[in-house]
Amino acid sequence: MQRTVEYGVNNRVSPATIELLIADRSKGKTLRQLGQMFGRSHERVRQLLAKHDRAQITLLSESRVAAKLGYPLYWLIQLRKEGIIKPIKPAGFWLYSEEQVRQIPLLIAETRKCEQCGKPRPLFSRRFCRECRQYRKRQRDLAWYKANRER
Repeated sequence: MQRTVEYGVNNRVSPATIELLIADRSKGKTLRQLGQMFGRSHERVRQLLAKHDRAQITLLSESRVAAKLGYPLYWLIQLRKEGIIKPIKPAGFWLYSEEQVRQIPLLIAETRKCEQCGKPRPLFSRRFCRECRQYRKRQRDLAWYKANRER
């Protein structure tokens, strides 16, 4: 006796559904979550994504990105916590796309500027470059000297 396996009436998937699958997957949703959302098994979702996803996005962990760019890890953490860059966290680890990795040096250069003159500031300095810090110190000392001289 020969058995035939009948699949559901609607075995096809619309292009709009595939676009939604790709978009949700790039946001970090798991295959199981996508399967539950679209009424398919996680294996079917994986097959659809493998067949229709145009470009596989390479995701790098936060520590790899820091090592690749040569920055301290806490700089990336600071960018993430301030909301300047938004990596995804699908399985408990922060993952960055190649596009985000290319943007990080520009973002760090922007956030590492002196608040007064806009020049890059040294690693240990929180707000001002060396020249502005010395100028501010001289002005503060001069104001202190004038205030105490009048007494």
